[in-house]
Amino acid sequence: MITIRFVTSEDIPHVQSIAHETWIYTYEGIYSKDFIHKFLSRAYSNENLSRAVERDLQSPKRSFLIAEFNNEVVGYAQTSQVNEEEYELLRIYVRPDYHKIGIGKGFIQEYIQVLKPIKKLFAWVAKENHRGRAFYEKSGFKELEEKIETIEGQSKKQIKYVLEILN
Repeated sequence: MITIRFVTSEDIPHVQSIAHETWIYTYEGIYSKDFIHKFLSRAYSNENLSRAVERDLQSPKRSFLIAEFNNEVVGYAQTSQVNEEEYELLRIYVRPDYHKIGIGKGFIQEYIQVLKPIKKLFAWVAKENHRGRAFYEKSGFKELEEKIETIEGQSKKQIKYVLEILN
């Protein structure tokens, strides 16, 4: 059974473990291993995740979600509010063994409920991330634009996927 709930500080080690597994699975061959490991150690440090959890706990519209499958934490997702009706999906990762059972779709559906009056949800996806792009396309997101993003000397084309939400 899939359960989606808000993050707690006790989830930090789970998020770190899932991030490590999913980033290697998703981005190996797109980014260098060195880049992936440096990014993970910085973006998913205890300090950064503790701040993210704390901000979420204090937010009137919580947006850092955890997915459990049979009581095991298997995924996480986080959004950031752009304006009253638009949110950016910053992170959405599910352990590869739990792909294609509805967890990603569950995150999207949960956001549509908890972030009302949301009208638009968007995400930037590496052009070479074919699995991620397939997920967004299957979930009803449309390609809107492209940009080049450079992080620590790694330049990659990113595609903006947008989901228009009709309430």
